[in-house]
Amino acid sequence: PDVIACDLHPAYYTTKLAEELPASRIIKVQHHHAHIVSAMAEHGIEGEVIGMAMDGTGYGLDGTVWGGEFLVAEEAAFTRIGHIMNYLLPGGEKAIREPWRIAVSLLREAYGDNWQEAAEELQIVPEKSYYETMNRIMEQKFNSPLTSSLGRLFDGVAALLGVRKKVTFEGQAAMELEAMAKGETDVLLPFDIRETGNVFSFDFSPMIRNIVDGIRTGRSRAEIARSFHMTLPVVFRDMAVAIRRRTGIDRVVLSGGCFQNRILTEGTIAELEMEGFLVFFHDVLPANDGCISLGQAVCAGAQVMRGT
Repeated sequence: PDVIACDLHPAYYTTKLAEELPASRIIKVQHHHAHIVSAMAEHGIEGEVIGMAMDGTGYGLDGTVWGGEFLVAEEAAFTRIGHIMNYLLPGGEKAIREPWRIAVSLLREAYGDNWQEAAEELQIVPEKSYYETMNRIMEQKFNSPLTSSLGRLFDGVAALLGVRKKVTFEGQAAMELEAMAKGETDVLLPFDIRETGNVFSFDFSPMIRNIVDGIRTGRSRAEIARSFHMTLPVVFRDMAVAIRRRTGIDRVVLSGGCFQNRILTEGTIAELEMEGFLVFFHDVLPANDGCISLGQAVCAGAQVMRGT
């Protein structure tokens, strides 16, 4: 082949395979850019869109773990214009299998050095001996990469609500949190959208504090789960409005495994359409990583055609 497209992550088997194959050029495509472009290709969209790519893990341009991304994207290139606030994954890959670790990280973002009090009250940490270890690895950022992942945020909230502290397969905690979100409530959780330089970020710290307060005061955990699901589409709407105000773009493309969550997806589309956005979502391909290869191919083709 003349051109091979693959993921940006240097440790992926497919990346290593691409580097071993004879080709005149290898084009490495950022994971979330590929997500958005795959949905654009499905709908025949050209030109710039606001891309919302929400999933568990994707290698970012800055070396952190992306997963809650707001992009201004077209086929050949993108700009990261917003993201979920970065937080630590204590223990790295272990945090994915043990969401209680993510819950601790979220509490640390919400309460700073006083996170342990809330963790003890909610019985988040399996053993008391872990407190000192968790404190140390987070302070030193030892094996604790930064992430902006929505999928991991779901996992952490699931652990806070007692859904499960450990998982046996990807998405398990998030799926069970969605199943729990049956409470009838219109109450939204508080959140902040911040702007640093030219980048917007969704600060979930007020949300986490409100969740903890709700548990303390005896609010139904099903209602809290519902409020969490109802709030995220409002966050996405407000982020899109802020991005449109700056760019003038009114087309929004959704992709990523988190949009397999029906409550999240339907709520997001409804909120965006009420604000006058044209919203596009997968009709044929799955929203998860099953769509990635198409996005990579289209990205690579666009770069070749433009000579970039």
